[in-house]
Amino acid sequence: MANIDYLLRPATEADYQYCYDLTKQNMFELFCRHWGGWNPSAFRNDFNARNTTIIIVDEQQIGYFSLKKIDTDLVYLENIQLLPEVQGQGIGTAILEGIFRNNAFCSIHLTTFLDNPALRLYKSLGFVITERDGATVYMERKSKIE
Repeated sequence: MANIDYLLRPATEADYQYCYDLTKQNMFELFCRHWGGWNPSAFRNDFNARNTTIIIVDEQQIGYFSLKKIDTDLVYLENIQLLPEVQGQGIGTAILEGIFRNNAFCSIHLTTFLDNPALRLYKSLGFVITERDGATVYMERKSKIE
């Protein structure tokens, strides 16, 4: 894979609208299909700028991710969203590999849908489904020490 040049910066509350809009753009159809619709207040309640990092390529915001440290050996990937026009170019893989390096001794968990196109990426990077609830799947990537 080619080396992807990207920058990361901590999010601020001013990034809320960007993250909201991008997540809605990417996930609206899946949320409607599986959870009966988009819930703006749920996103507002879950958004925490302290856990969120903005992804920048060529001086343009192209996405974000949010990580929540659960304990010393467990991290929850709350969200990773990229602009549709940059998906499939290796950026998601590069970002996730960076998250793995920075959390090498942590298991990483995430939740997604069975029909989310990103599921294939997660599986290719070592995530396994640990639980299924309808179309919702819970995934884990074990730490290097397990």
